[in-house]
Amino acid sequence: MGQQAIICDASSLISLTDSGFLWVLYNFKKRNNIFFMVPQKVKYECITRPLGIKKYAMHAIRLQDAVNDEIINVADLNVEKEGIEVMEIANNIFFSKGKPIHLVDAGEAEMIALTKKLGIENLLIDERNTRMLIENPEDLKKQQERELKVSITYNKKNLEIFKNIVKNLFVFRSSEVLGIAYEKGMFNKFQGIEKQALEAGLNSLKFNGCSISFEEVGKLMYNLKNPK
Repeated sequence: MGQQAIICDASSLISLTDSGFLWVLYNFKKRNNIFFMVPQKVKYECITRPLGIKKYAMHAIRLQDAVNDEIINVADLNVEKEGIEVMEIANNIFFSKGKPIHLVDAGEAEMIALTKKLGIENLLIDERNTRMLIENPEDLKKQQERELKVSITYNKKNLEIFKNIVKNLFVFRSSEVLGIAYEKGMFNKFQGIEKQALEAGLNSLKFNGCSISFEEVGKLMYNLKNPK
C-alpha cells in the first residue's frame, strides 16, 4: 500500500490517547505507511496548551512523543488565515433568533483549510458538529433544533460555499479507526478476548470524547469482518 495521508483533529487524538489506543496509529504507520498530520492549531489544542494543565498534561506528553517518533506530523504550512475564512463561513450558516450559531473552532477550521492546501481528502475527526456539518448539514440543523428547542434558519449562500469547500472529503472517527485495526488483526494480541477488547475500546472512546452512541457501537461490532 502506498503512503496515505490523514489529517487529524484534537478530539480524535485525545480520544485515542486517553483510551490507551495511540499504539494503533503506530501500527498503521508501520504496517500500512499511513501518514498522520495535524495543522499548527490542532497541535496547540492537544499538545501545547494541555502541557501546562496538570489534568491533561499526560495525554499531551504521549502525543508529543508520537510527534517525536514521526507518527504524527505537524504541518509546516501556516493556514491560520485560511482557517479564519473557513470559520467565518461555517459559523454563519445556522442562525437562532437572528444570531449565528458557533459550530466550528479554529483547529477544525485549519484542518479543512489544510486539506485544500495539500489536496488531502481524509479527515479523522471526533468532534460532532464539524463532522455533521461536512457530512449532513440538514441532520445537524435538526439536531440543533432538538437540543436548543428553537427554530433554526440557515444562510443558503454560506451553506453552498461551505459544501463546495468540503466536497470530496472523507470523514471518519476514532471508532472507525479501531474497527479497521481489528479487521487488520491488530487486536490479535488480546488472545481470546479480541472482540471484548474492541468493544471495551469503543466504549472507552465514547467516554473520552468520541461522538458515538451505544447503538452505533453495536452496529459497528455487528458489521465487523473477521481479522486478517
